[in-house]
Amino acid sequence: MALLGFTTLARWLPVYGTAPAGDETTTPAERHLPLPVVTALGLLGAASLVLVLLAALEVGGS
Repeated sequence: MALLGFTTLARWLPVYGTAPAGDETTTPAERHLPLPVVTALGLLGAASLVLVLLAALEVGGS
């Protein structure tokens, strides 16, 4: 999940602020992703990465 979130963010950032191209066939698909979707993927990816690291370090064991 973390890899998906970071990859989506890396592909989305360069095309987010650009003006849409005149031809719809040359516009990257990432341009159509809304900001809340990309934000949610990034937050879920970061949270899953932190949880995996905490589990690997056995933090908060019972």
